[in-house]
Amino acid sequence: MAVTVATWNVDWAPPSKVNEIRRRLDDIDADLLVLTETRTDLTPTGGHVAEGGTDWGYPEVADRRKVLLWSRWPLGNISNEALSPPGRHVSATVESPIGPLRVHAVCVPWSFAHVTHGRKDRTAWQEHKLYLGSLRETLRLEAADPTTCDLPFIVAGDINQHTGPKPYGGHSVREAWAAALAEAELVEATDNGVIDKIAVGPALVVTNPRLFPADALFTHNAVACAVHRRN
Repeated sequence: MAVTVATWNVDWAPPSKVNEIRRRLDDIDADLLVLTETRTDLTPTGGHVAEGGTDWGYPEVADRRKVLLWSRWPLGNISNEALSPPGRHVSATVESPIGPLRVHAVCVPWSFAHVTHGRKDRTAWQEHKLYLGSLRETLRLEAADPTTCDLPFIVAGDINQHTGPKPYGGHSVREAWAAALAEAELVEATDNGVIDKIAVGPALVVTNPRLFPADALFTHNAVACAVHRRN
């Protein structure tokens, strides 16, 4: 038995794109879905939702969320307060058919977050690296927490960095992401050449990684994969 995990940055899609987004999400057919830079009306029908909140340091818009997690199955032990800056993270335990899974849905700040807009109190990549440092600490704490330490971990969302052929982000930001992954022994399960990523812990085996190419309508690639419990 497998669980399909997917993530997609829908880039604050306007109402005119809602039907096309829903059609594409039907094609992906995820069991666990992380949407970033999204709206609250874009999740599949039914299921269970956990949100990262409305405050990420920019003016709030009622139906916008930097990150949300949708699941076919119930969610428990939900937290959206662990990371700084806020509004870009939510974690939950998913009661899936392959057993409980601890999922962290993330939207890592881009290189110029709060540099030329927002608070204007950061230098390039500063907010990005601070967030990844906070994610690393959150994963460290959960790996030591008796309520989560024995669960398989998944991190999915917009990481806002990628490797070749035209890398986005230098050595120091990739080191910060690698350090966060190492904290929970996570490895990337999907194409590391795009900014939307899924990473899984050693208790899980990945099959069927998929990349849904960007196009004229949507500038971000969706990614998906199937995860199984390791025997």
